[in-house]
Amino acid sequence: MLTILHPELYQAVLNYPIGVMAAFDPDGGSPLLIVKATKEYLLAAKTSESFKVYVCPAELNAQRTEALVFAFFDDESEPLTIRTPLVDDSESRCLISTLLSEKASIHLFDEHGREFLVYEGEVDIPEVTRKRLSDIALFSGSFVEVQKMQHLVKTWFSLRIPQDEEEAITVKLVRNVYGDSIAIQDLRHPLHQHHGSKGFSISMLEREEPGSFQEEDIIKCLAMCFPQSQIYHGPLRTTDKEEICDVMVVTESHLLIIQAKDSPNIERIVRQKMSRKRSTASSAFKKAIGQVRGAQTYLRVGNGELRYILEGQESCIDIAEKKILAVVVLKEVFEHDGEEYARAINALMIERRIPCYVISYGLLFELCYRVRDAEKFIRFSEEVIDYITIEKDLPIINFHS
Repeated sequence: MLTILHPELYQAVLNYPIGVMAAFDPDGGSPLLIVKATKEYLLAAKTSESFKVYVCPAELNAQRTEALVFAFFDDESEPLTIRTPLVDDSESRCLISTLLSEKASIHLFDEHGREFLVYEGEVDIPEVTRKRLSDIALFSGSFVEVQKMQHLVKTWFSLRIPQDEEEAITVKLVRNVYGDSIAIQDLRHPLHQHHGSKGFSISMLEREEPGSFQEEDIIKCLAMCFPQSQIYHGPLRTTDKEEICDVMVVTESHLLIIQAKDSPNIERIVRQKMSRKRSTASSAFKKAIGQVRGAQTYLRVGNGELRYILEGQESCIDIAEKKILAVVVLKEVFEHDGEEYARAINALMIERRIPCYVISYGLLFELCYRVRDAEKFIRFSEEVIDYITIEKDLPIINFHS
């Protein structure tokens, strides 16, 4: 595992956002192909024992080049994807070299840098695709132009034809080196300073009961933006000892109510049809909205004081001057159902006068990873809420375009 055997590479993975990178093996073995993505991508790869790489044509400023789409098939028609522009730098050249190799060592990390799966892999590349990658003219341009390439590639992938499938690279996960039942315990004290922390956290890829795992992951995201002293995990009401919300953030100016909904990360769920996943997400969202209502009711009866129980101790926070904002975090938010989400959110905001929006866990991670600032997080939240209020729909949030 890179985490143990090559800490210098592991540090590079930690500093890398969601995506795919390659590296040469310091021990002289097969080149390393490193995937960093949320748990759904990792389980899709494990379940399929493979993932695909599409070499997509792209043209910017009259310069013809190529980009990559890594596809993880939880759904045959709408797989999970990672779009990767190819530019004139050492990282792209290393990635191309790895895909041109017959064998690779595949390392799959989740978004927080936990290495859950390691495989000996084989790279099956059609000859026509091999030639395209070998002869590629790498793009040299600005960051803004590279982001435009992301949009072009997304459009190309949505319109792909059978020939594109035939020319795709297949990365086969041949042998699971360390097994697939890894549980990772994190004992690092500085990472577990939030209120309600056990002083450690445990995570695993396959999750039958996802709730507490997702809440811990959400806290890790929020800790990129907010001091841990402002984050509370599972505060209880003093009246009936039930949770006020899953996670709470208390700043000088705001009180954030975070209500999370996840589903088991197991093969049966991964294999569900898209229609079933959308139905599950809709049901989870409605439950979360109901829980936000319950939290707001409890806050309102406190007349400017929030009394709560955490770690067996009753405490009180003055919230009279704080703006309250609610965030619903779902495993997935489907663009097709944006108007349905927006109707329920607008009804809540009118009825309870509490600003609220919904975001997928993956986008929450990317937001926190990119802004790393409390004010920017709140400003983003307010902009999304304004959009929902005015447009009666969810904004399409894409940090890659």
